[in-house]
Amino acid sequence: MSPRILPRGRRAWVSAAAGAALVLVAALVVHLWPEPAYPGMKGDCDRSELFVVGGTDVSLKNQRRALIRQWNEGRDAGGRPHPHATLVEVSESTDLQHSQIKAVEEAGGCAYDVLIMDNTWTAQFADSGYLRPLDGIRDQDDFFPAALRTGKRDGELYAVPFNVDVGLLYYREGVTPPSAWPGLVSSDVAMQLADYEGLTVNALEAVWNDGGAGRLTGEDRPSEDDLRTKVYPALARLAPRAHGTLAPSRQYGELESIEAFASGTKLMRNWPYAFSALASEPRMRKGARLRFGVTALPGHTVLGGQNLAVSKHSPNPGDAADLVAFLSGTGSQRLLFSCGGFAPGRYSALGLSPGHSSPADVKVQACSSLTGQPLGPGETDVPDANQLAQLGRAVVTALGRAEPRPVTPHYSTFTSTFRGCVQKIFDRAGTDAESFAEAVERSLDGRTASC
Repeated sequence: MSPRILPRGRRAWVSAAAGAALVLVAALVVHLWPEPAYPGMKGDCDRSELFVVGGTDVSLKNQRRALIRQWNEGRDAGGRPHPHATLVEVSESTDLQHSQIKAVEEAGGCAYDVLIMDNTWTAQFADSGYLRPLDGIRDQDDFFPAALRTGKRDGELYAVPFNVDVGLLYYREGVTPPSAWPGLVSSDVAMQLADYEGLTVNALEAVWNDGGAGRLTGEDRPSEDDLRTKVYPALARLAPRAHGTLAPSRQYGELESIEAFASGTKLMRNWPYAFSALASEPRMRKGARLRFGVTALPGHTVLGGQNLAVSKHSPNPGDAADLVAFLSGTGSQRLLFSCGGFAPGRYSALGLSPGHSSPADVKVQACSSLTGQPLGPGETDVPDANQLAQLGRAVVTALGRAEPRPVTPHYSTFTSTFRGCVQKIFDRAGTDAESFAEAVERSLDGRTASC
């Protein structure tokens, strides 16, 4: 059986500026809201079916859906069919995903069994009692340590990596990528500076690479003095760029950045999934050769990504944990990478031994060799194994420079406050270092604040 995708009206989004370009990517971006009539949402907890909730599947050719299909067609170690799983796609917006999932969990509803969560949610969801500890996950040393830590709270494992995100630098053919941060922000580069989580990510990377390294990351709380003297000045120095070379990026999310890059922008900061999307775009290919390259972002990057967790209110926690183990396993991670373009959370998915992170040793397979589906006459893997290896090397290099966003159960309050302050700094709206430091410090405690 194939997975059922439960929409309540689809709204396809295609930028007018994009026109017919990047049709493949645009076709993947749809709003899929949970249908309130399905058993879990109606409060029907006496069920064997599993419901997996997350954002819109933007992987190339919907590989998350393909994994759910594989699960539904498979059997357990005793030869019994797996309980059927249904994928509930909420939205491409991280903020909307958070609001929808949190509302159901807060109400104690049994609508969801497996949660696909942004890795910043662990502290809040664990502290609020929304998650079950994961006690049966094997080969934990095979996960990239930094990624696995995002699923832990107070020493307990509540979530495991589904896919890892790190900032990568894409460059057009013939362009030499800058090796240092100042050269990047002064170049013709597309970043993500629109008013959403991407602004928080890009602003944190700017801070860490311009005098604020080690601030606003992980569980260490910055002092107000650090916020005044290290974080604020870095953002203030970026403000002129926001009115110059980076002005177009203030309207860009991930997809708008991809379109700008495909249309001629020389450089782009984006996540790993952009690689496969661009490799499939005719403007970015010349025969089998790609007309772009990818490398690690210079300096520090945000460690993003999504984790898998079991809802505390799942009526089938054992089966849900088995599904988490399947989705986070090496085979699933390889498929997500080679066929979907998502960076894996395991060493083994990139042909590396646990703890061994040399980019030169990355070994990957092309999609067709994993799926066993033969290519037609004249068809080739897009991207092929060599091109995927380039992406894998960039990911491993970037992981060595990656830092988590602030770990706090009040992350949603922090990020909305922080990016509001960043916008005011960019707009030169009178925000000073003192008010910035006070607002950000309050937001980390969940207190409402603004610059």
